[in-house]
Amino acid sequence: MGNKKRAIKSTFIFVCKLVFAVISFHVARPCTAPVCEGGTAGKAAASRLLSVAHLPMASIMAELVVGSLIDNYDKRNETVWHKEDIEHRHQERQWRIDDLQRERDWRLYDIRTERIRAKLDNEQRHADTRAEHLSAISELAAELGGFALVSIINVNLPVDIDLNLLWVYGITSALTICCMILSLIVCTVLMLAVTHYCAFQLERDVKNLDDDEVDVISPFAVWWIQRCESDWQLGYYLFRTGVKFFFAELAVVSWVQYNMYEPTSISITVVAFVGLLIWQTRIWSKWRYLMRMPDIDDIDGPNERTPLKKRTSASRHWTPRSKKTY
Repeated sequence: MGNKKRAIKSTFIFVCKLVFAVISFHVARPCTAPVCEGGTAGKAAASRLLSVAHLPMASIMAELVVGSLIDNYDKRNETVWHKEDIEHRHQERQWRIDDLQRERDWRLYDIRTERIRAKLDNEQRHADTRAEHLSAISELAAELGGFALVSIINVNLPVDIDLNLLWVYGITSALTICCMILSLIVCTVLMLAVTHYCAFQLERDVKNLDDDEVDVISPFAVWWIQRCESDWQLGYYLFRTGVKFFFAELAVVSWVQYNMYEPTSISITVVAFVGLLIWQTRIWSKWRYLMRMPDIDDIDGPNERTPLKKRTSASRHWTPRSKKTY
């Protein structure tokens, strides 16, 4: 672009000088009119002298015209160059602004990535803790249910046993086994649900959180309250009921197995009763707050209900969104 402008300027100056030379040549040219007789020769000489007298003035005018043209051309070029320089500076400024904005966006993306990674790890720890709770309850339920089943199989029934006592023993054992087995099944299904959620949905729900929700909302807690809390309460309720029936079965089986030895039966019954009291007054009464239903209202989302137990409501106005691209 600069070479082209310099070429145009050189051409323009050359043309102006050429015009100036032509004008000077025509002004300084001697008169070629024939010498006439008498006054004709005098007029020719006077015309030649007048042309020679006007020669400096014509040269000055030509120089002024050429100088004015060159000055106008330079000013016009200077204006164009100044305008292009301003536009280039504006463009460089916009480039710097774009670079800063791009760096800021990258930095914010890196910060969000770190927060999402930390949030995902925290949610995974919550899920692992919940899975450990479910595993512990299911193992205890399996052991107590197995003890109750073994006691039914291995009990030695006397010939003269009271049928009413036998009926009570059978019902108590059956209720114990059923409660423990149902609690075991519920906890096992919940563990499968937790594993499935962590494997296929947890990461997407965490990434769909807004920046102001990352430190406030727990997707796993919301999902647990919406989908699993009532089933967990049901499973733990069955486990507690099974523990009570297990102590009752322990008391009843002593009268079935040792009906000929009342002191032994009474002793076993007292021990079972004391164990039940400790369970109710010391263990369950102290730690029941851990099993309290969450006091959460107005969760917007799927709130499935089971025929056995109503689900709790929730208070966070958040549900897992389908998909968001970052």
